[in-house]
Amino acid sequence: MKNKIIAAIMLITVLFTAACTGQNISTTTTGTPGSQVPPAPEKHQVIVSGEDFSGNSDIVKQVEVNAGDSFSIVLDSNRTTGYQWNEQAEISDMAVIEQTVHNYVAPNVNNEMPVVGMAGFENWTFKALKTGTATINLSYSRPWEGGEKDTRTFELKVVIR
Repeated sequence: MKNKIIAAIMLITVLFTAACTGQNISTTTTGTPGSQVPPAPEKHQVIVSGEDFSGNSDIVKQVEVNAGDSFSIVLDSNRTTGYQWNEQAEISDMAVIEQTVHNYVAPNVNNEMPVVGMAGFENWTFKALKTGTATINLSYSRPWEGGEKDTRTFELKVVIR
């Protein structure tokens, strides 16, 4: 019985160690998506995973922020399939919101080269300039001529107080 308990503890330890070291997040140029995203200094972060898009290819969300706040949108993305979100977000009122940063975070395993076929994510950061409302639209497409357009869309309604 004692040997079975020791064997079980060793197995759990090995599995736990493998799970902890199997995938990493890097907030510079590589990372792994899923439920984890890089830490953000923003108070508000809107996250949409690939699973969220499996039931609906058009997602609409809303967020309320204060004037002067920064906020971000993080969307699942797999550039190895040729699809990508538009670099520059479509903002309905640029006097109210400005896009400050956009970057793609590629997947990796154990800090190795990006893994072909695994999804990464794209991250946009915005600044709420003044009180008002605006809508941010993003589209997931194959950007070349003849490529599929708007296979996924994301709309964020922003209310700035």
